[in-house]
Amino acid sequence: MNKERASKDEVIVFTGSGRGKTTAAVGVTFRTISRGGKVIFIYFTGPLDCIPGEVKVAAKFGNNWRMIGIRSEVKDVTYLHSFTESVNTVREALNMAQQLWLYECDLLVLDGISPHLTRGSIDVAELLAIIDNCPKNTGIVLTGTSFPESIIQKAGLVTEFKEIKHPKTERR
Repeated sequence: MNKERASKDEVIVFTGSGRGKTTAAVGVTFRTISRGGKVIFIYFTGPLDCIPGEVKVAAKFGNNWRMIGIRSEVKDVTYLHSFTESVNTVREALNMAQQLWLYECDLLVLDGISPHLTRGSIDVAELLAIIDNCPKNTGIVLTGTSFPESIIQKAGLVTEFKEIKHPKTERR
């Protein structure tokens, strides 16, 4: 991320059953952009809202905040028109993150990636390889309800979001 950060190649995991994981990732995104950094933010699950607020805000940051949606993960692909760009599949998003986007940003956010680890559509070893091969000065944020212990051990910061009092809403 930026030279002002204590750990330039930090891996952050926001996990748990509580709400706020994506919001926390957006906070890290704002901090990165405010310091002159560039962010790639990939939604690995379709958001509940037709057009999430962070997608609307990202458009105002130009090239500093690229929001990427995945066509195969959404119910209605028309909402992807508000994203900076979109890809067809989870595999395509992961390949591009690994091969291209990692070298074009200071922060890579893989939002909602944990269900793909659980289902096996993304191999844990593959995600660990992305973390291990991450260029210096690039941070990674992973969000999702649960992560394997190997990912937790690799992270420098892990925060668990726990439901204490939440209104009844549809879950992802």
